[in-house]
Amino acid sequence: MSARSILIAIALSAWLLGSVVAFFIVAYMSFFGVAFIGLVICYVSAQFELDGDRPVGSLATSFLGAQVRAQQDLTAEQRQSVRHEQSLAAQSARFFKFFGFGLMAIGLCGGLYYQL
Repeated sequence: MSARSILIAIALSAWLLGSVVAFFIVAYMSFFGVAFIGLVICYVSAQFELDGDRPVGSLATSFLGAQVRAQQDLTAEQRQSVRHEQSLAAQSARFFKFFGFGLMAIGLCGGLYYQL
């Protein structure tokens, strides 16, 4: 069995576990569960948007210095490629942030409607 097959199996298991957890949250909390999942998606996408691929933490100063030096050594084409990848990541984070806001709105409005 190759390492790729093992990693795919682990990823699929994680997706299955996440799906089961999301199902039980929605089943237990009804519409407010949908709003909670939307809040979690917004939080994760906002963290990704803020942190990006930069190192975070108190021990990260040496990593940050090495990353800045590596960025300075890039050619113009490589810098453009990195900027393009960063813009795609920002667009994805923005999409999932709006998706989370939508889930929160649906969950809160549905929960309020259900209570009436």
